[in-house]
Amino acid sequence: MIDALISGKLIRDTETKISSKGNAYCNFLLSVSIGEELPVIVSGIAFSESAERISRLKKGDALTVTGALKPSTWNDKSTGEEKHGLSVTVSSCLSTYDVAKRHPAK
Repeated sequence: MIDALISGKLIRDTETKISSKGNAYCNFLLSVSIGEELPVIVSGIAFSESAERISRLKKGDALTVTGALKPSTWNDKSTGEEKHGLSVTVSSCLSTYDVAKRHPAK
């Protein structure tokens, strides 16, 4: 596991779900620019306050998260091909919504 600071844009609306124990969590996908190459897609999951804050965001919104980053592997449903990616479990987050809330327009 790697401690990471990741900034990107949401590539779809966030998904909020309720666990079997009744706790809310939020799933999201971030497109992270790495220079001139194609962006890296990072899947994420957030719990408690971070989940609540991220769940307010929509596709295209900027988001910065810190958390535990780890490589992930899955099989593509249509081709069966093995795919590789990154996933982050959020410990803290910041969005433009949070910044505007802290520094309202005058």
